[in-house]
Order: sequence, then structure tokens, then C-alpha cells
Amino acid sequence: MTEGKVKLTRRNFLEATTLSVAGAVLSSSTRSTLDGVMAANDRINVGVIGAGAQGDSLIRQLATHPKAKITNMCDIFEPNLSKSIKLAASDPKPMTDYRRVLDSKDVDAVVIATPLHLHAEMSSAALEAGKHVYLEKTMAYSVDQCEQIVRAARAHGSLVVQVGYQRHYSPTVRRAVEMAKDGALGTVTHVDCTWHRNASWRRPVPDMRFDPRPWGYPDLEHLINWRMYKRYSQGLMAELASHMIEITNHLFGAMPVAVTGFGGIDFWKDGRETYDNVVVIYTYPGGQKVTFSSITTNAHYGERMHFMGTEGTIDLGWNEALFFREKEPAELVKTGPASVITATGETMPATKTNQKGAEIEAEGKGKTNPVYLALDSFLSCIRESKKPEVDVQVGRNAAISILLGNRSMEEGQVVRF
Repeated sequence: MTEGKVKLTRRNFLEATTLSVAGAVLSSSTRSTLDGVMAANDRINVGVIGAGAQGDSLIRQLATHPKAKITNMCDIFEPNLSKSIKLAASDPKPMTDYRRVLDSKDVDAVVIATPLHLHAEMSSAALEAGKHVYLEKTMAYSVDQCEQIVRAARAHGSLVVQVGYQRHYSPTVRRAVEMAKDGALGTVTHVDCTWHRNASWRRPVPDMRFDPRPWGYPDLEHLINWRMYKRYSQGLMAELASHMIEITNHLFGAMPVAVTGFGGIDFWKDGRETYDNVVVIYTYPGGQKVTFSSITTNAHYGERMHFMGTEGTIDLGWNEALFFREKEPAELVKTGPASVITATGETMPATKTNQKGAEIEAEGKGKTNPVYLALDSFLSCIRESKKPEVDVQVGRNAAISILLGNRSMEEGQVVRF
């Protein structure tokens, strides 16, 4: 492969700390309005824009949250709209134009779960309208659109913007990252990520009369299977890799410095435009390497991340994780059948890589849906005038990481950040 450079500054990774202090504190006018709403019903009124599969997941969790009420529901596809109104169980006002949601005075915050190409337009408009924003990942369709959203968030610093990486809030994921950061694995040098399925990724198109052309889709196929078409989607990288790369960015405290990879439409010859398989390699500032692969022809390895360090490995799934010792170094203090990892103060069974790993326990594991936890964080940040963990800068860095991964595959070269 030839090598090319992309003129994109890395210093923005930590730029969240330079955002205006006002970004973490609600303005007096916004605070006054919000206080009035919560004084009346102790809930934050939410408008949902986009009620497809991911929208449904968000709606189900919002509907059970004691501090939220879904007051407005927007989707251009009537079956989605009808279904979502029932799920909300709060008699929200139905709408097909998202701008009507933004014009509603009874909406404090919006949850946006639309196709990727609409994220920048809708989130920027929501901020201009004075609404807090929960924006599904990936944050934006292009690097320029990522920067547009960052600028909009800065211009409306009193508003909370959180990007929807629910895996970040999983107790199991958080515990695994914490252990890796605290030295339980020694020095983490590599992370291997897989998101493998054995299915086409295509969704069935209902046999019905519906004309989506007024909203920019030539037919119902493009609306239902928008992930397959480049004009709306960034494919497997944006829909799947983005989750894992946000975690590795968090683990290493940095964005990658370069990426290369291969992808193609090699099996599902069905008119799709986005790849049906991708394999990419990222390198980070400390020399760490992260591989990500997503295939649609074999599901054996499923959805896993492996944190590999000089002293151990974590085999991480979304709901469970195993710890394997690489060896028995001197710093392990023996305590009978278990050992204390002095860097973390944690006691783990003295297993080795050729034996069954020790199960990692995480507080709250399996008790609460990570989507609920992510939304709970968003609502808490609004109520408490806090900046989210997964804020606009974290979302930007993850998005640019995967967008440049796509660029490296399309151009057949190493892309430098």
C-alpha cells in the first residue's frame, strides 16, 4: 500500500477541556425554564426524532425512566410512528417533520436516532432551538459534519450534548477498562475487536404503499435499508466498529495516529454499496495496535474485544468478561488459591492462559440495560448541569477514527490523522 497523509490535527482529542466553562453550566434562562418544568412534574420532557430499530430501543428505556416523559414523537414512516407512540405509553404528539419537535415549547431535550446523513443537520438545528441533544452514534457522516456539530455545541455551551455510545456505560465494559487502566494486564499493547455475523444485514421491505421521495429516498428499499447505501451510511464501520473504537480511544486516552485496512462487497452481491466485510488496523500514539474486523459470513467469534497486555488478557463481551494471566510475575502476592493484583488491589483466581479464565465481576452487571444507563446519564447531566462522559468531543474523536478507517479502505492506503 502507498502511504498518504490527512491534514487533521490530533490536539483536538483533549480539546473538551478547553470548551467554555459555560458548557458545563446551564444559562440562567435555560436553567429557569428547566426548573419550571421539573418543579411542575419532576420530569424532563423529551422529543424523539427517529423511531426505527434503534429508536425503539431508546423509547423503551425512556418510557420506564421516572425522570423523563416522551412528549413528542417524530418519524416519516407511519408504521414506525404508530408503534413508537404505543411504546412510549405517554400519549406523545405524533409528527413527521422534526422541525415541529424543535418548535415545541414543551420539549426540553431531543433524542435523535435517524439515519447517519441527517445527524449534523438535526443536531445543529436542535441546539439552535435551545434543546439538549442525545445523538445516536456515529456522531456524523463526514469529518466536516463532525466539526460542524462541535462548533454548534460550543456556540450553545449551556446545552448538554451526549453521543449514544451505550456500551461505554455497560458495567462489564467499564470494569474491564478500569482493570486495564489500573495495570491488571501490565502494559496493554494490542486490542483485537471482532463483530462477526452470518446474515446479509438486509431488512425485509414491507409490501405497502408509501412514497418516501419527499424525504430524499427514491423508494422504500432505500428508506428501510439505508445502511446499505453510501449516500446515507458509512456502513459496518459506523454502525459497529464505532462502538469498539470509542472504547479503545477511552482505554488509551487518545485517538489513533494512523489506520489502514481492506474491505469489499465480496459475498452479498445484492446491490448494496457499503462493504459486507471490513478488516482494519489502527496504531495509537504509544505504538499500541488495534484491529477490527466485521464479517457477515460467519458468526463463530461474535462480538468480542480482547485487551492484551504483558501480564494478562481480558476477553470481553458486552455482558461478561474473563481475565487470563499471562504469567505469574513477582508482583503477584499469593493468597492461597487466589492472587492479589497489587496494581488494582483485586483478588483473582490464579489461572493461566491455558486454563479457564477468571470471571470479572462488575457492580450492577446484568441488572440494568446499558441503553437505560446512557439515557440516565444524559438526564442527570441536564438536571445537575454536568458535562457527559461521552460528550461532543468524545463523539467527534470516535467518529473521525472510523471515518478515516473507511477512507483508508476506499483509497487503498495508510491514512494518517
